[in-house]
Amino acid sequence: MNNKKKVIFIYEGVKAEEKLLNNMNKIFFSSKTDISILNCPADGNIYMLWTRLKKDEFETNVVDVLKEMSTIAKERLKDLRASDFSEIYLFFDYDGHNNNIPKEYMNKDILGEMLRTFNNETELGKLYVSYPMIEAIKEIDAKTLDYKRLYLPLDEIPDYKQSLFSQSDFNHYSILDKEHWFIACNASQKRASLLAQFKEQCSYNYFIHNLDQEKLYAYQKQNYINNGHLLCILNSVPLFLLEYYGENLWNGVIVNAYEK
Repeated sequence: MNNKKKVIFIYEGVKAEEKLLNNMNKIFFSSKTDISILNCPADGNIYMLWTRLKKDEFETNVVDVLKEMSTIAKERLKDLRASDFSEIYLFFDYDGHNNNIPKEYMNKDILGEMLRTFNNETELGKLYVSYPMIEAIKEIDAKTLDYKRLYLPLDEIPDYKQSLFSQSDFNHYSILDKEHWFIACNASQKRASLLAQFKEQCSYNYFIHNLDQEKLYAYQKQNYINNGHLLCILNSVPLFLLEYYGENLWNGVIVNAYEK
């Protein structure tokens, strides 16, 4: 009898996201006998998923909506129900120029509302947003444990992928190892701390209580989006790892890096 708990990762595309999350799954979850990860693309974006759930007044579960939205998800979820999953995590991109937002939401802070909706992994799911997109991990420099650029003008988001560095330590997602992920955890917590309090280092307690996804988005709006039409570059997938594995990972990765 298989007693492993099932966790589902939901994401936008079937290229970058799938490769990166498959690699993370292989390194951090495949050896854990109590966790079984299922990756499912939404074949769309967070706005489409959320508006469909909102239309049903959030009475429909995410798994059933995925089956309707994505042919790949329908196949992967063929013999599974929402009740089979103990945790749901969503990984999506910030997109200030999204054309899939219904007209009635165009002048509303829809991402803020979505972060309030998807704030619990044991209910509708927990959302992690990367700014401007998941490819931001290619900005990370292994030597400095930091991102190469601080911000991106909002009007440059459509061309962001083309602007990324050809010589990146994170160019090939499928061959990243645990050390790469530890570097990404350091860089992303440093960037999140800088975004919130203009300091590069914070405590684990501060991280857990002040750098959740909803608050990071609030800091993005306050310090960058509404104050310069900019976006602070940040990949939030490593932040998920730091939250999921807690203080043990924090002490082993973040604290040790600063003690060297």
